[in-house]
Amino acid sequence: MLKKQKAFTMIELLVSATIIILLTAAGLVSFTQAGVSSRNAKRKADLETMRQALTLYKQDNAYYSESNSVNFPALVTSLYADEYLSEPVIEDPKNNATYAYQASCTAINASNNCIKVTLTATLEPDAEAYDIIAF
Repeated sequence: MLKKQKAFTMIELLVSATIIILLTAAGLVSFTQAGVSSRNAKRKADLETMRQALTLYKQDNAYYSESNSVNFPALVTSLYADEYLSEPVIEDPKNNATYAYQASCTAINASNNCIKVTLTATLEPDAEAYDIIAF
């Protein structure tokens, strides 16, 4: 008498492998999206921190800059030197490049002092611009 051995068939193994591959792919996509979302949240938080520091600076000085030409590195340096920011640099979370953000003066007063600044960061994955305005 022959004993029948219990084993998986080739179809059962292929179905199991396919399910594992699909679940792994779905998890990988979800993990990648979580990384993008967290980097974008960090960029937005950085701009909000800058806006708050600029608002405090303007309350004390009545303007953001003594000219209508502003740039992000100069603003960070100035705000840090005057103790409105606790960190001397703000880095982009994806590539650690300093000053990947942009700042531009969008309004000046009669003395040519900047009184309104627009801060911009480029969000992933579609390079959408995210702006915050400091009045």
